[in-house]
Amino acid sequence: MIEQLLKEENCRAVQGVKDWKEAIHLSLEPLVAQGYCTDQYEQAVLDNTAKYGAYYVLTDDMALIHASSEAGVKETQMAVTVLKEPVYFTEDGSAVRILIALVAKDQTSHMDGIVAVSTIFGDEGNVNPILDATTGKEIFDLFVEASQD
Repeated sequence: MIEQLLKEENCRAVQGVKDWKEAIHLSLEPLVAQGYCTDQYEQAVLDNTAKYGAYYVLTDDMALIHASSEAGVKETQMAVTVLKEPVYFTEDGSAVRILIALVAKDQTSHMDGIVAVSTIFGDEGNVNPILDATTGKEIFDLFVEASQD
């Protein structure tokens, strides 16, 4: 169940960000603040991006921000940030507005979250309501409802 991996307080809607680095920081900020991971995790995502490119952009609208469990992860948890203005991780890349940050303490504890994200984004009818959400509660409720379909 996604409710075990995503808390309402880890969901938020914001106007926008200046660049992809700020998007990564913003997406991970609640998880660092609550102690699910350290700043080392954010640095690992930035380093991986420099090395591999924006490997976490999975659809035109969504990026699943993640790195290795060895990079400062303490507990498995997710956070969702919806941007009103898109961010581009590459010059010719997708206009990303949904940032899902996932930190996993091992290689299996996050699988329910991956399945839930696949379920949610496997149905295009779920995307627009998430993009239109204006509060963390609304985002959280949409994720919970859509993951149960």
